[in-house]
Amino acid sequence: MLEGLSLDQLRAFIAAADEGSFSAAARKLRRAQSAVSELVSGLEGQIGVTLFDRSHRYPKLTKEGEVLLAMARASAS
Repeated sequence: MLEGLSLDQLRAFIAAADEGSFSAAARKLRRAQSAVSELVSGLEGQIGVTLFDRSHRYPKLTKEGEVLLAMARASAS
């Protein structure tokens, strides 16, 4: 599932999951918030699943997002 995904996409996704918001992830990565949002959105489009529930003030990982996060962490170690 991780084949073909860019390192930038995975970093943005992991940072957003860890930090709890796209803005905080952007600060951590020293990128614009819009760039982080675009990377995560592109990742979602590429794999065909929604990774974050954006219906609340802060994005929350979906079940699919939790699975990808675990896979990304496992492959990084």
